[in-house]
Amino acid sequence: MKYQIWYMKPSFIRGIVGSSPDPSHLSATHVHLKDIEADNQEDALSRMRAENWSPNGEALDLLQSKGLQHTTMTIGDVLVDESDAVYLVTGIGFSLLPKHEEPHH
Repeated sequence: MKYQIWYMKPSFIRGIVGSSPDPSHLSATHVHLKDIEADNQEDALSRMRAENWSPNGEALDLLQSKGLQHTTMTIGDVLVDESDAVYLVTGIGFSLLPKHEEPHH
């Protein structure tokens, strides 16, 4: 399965307590880092550990170019799967973020 990897902007990290990103406006709080292939969410998280995808600092230029400060996927970062489901990385796994439908007029 393909996953979009979205990392928190440093400004969002400071305000994370008690707040979740808006899955309809991820770019307000997160930066799309890259797309990867993974078997499932846990596999995607494992593949995004620094020692797996940037063991010798290969990702530093990419991270800096996007204004990011962390290499390993961590709590508060987001996975988006092929069906556009948005999953927040939490301390105990993943939390599916509900999308807010636009009101119909």
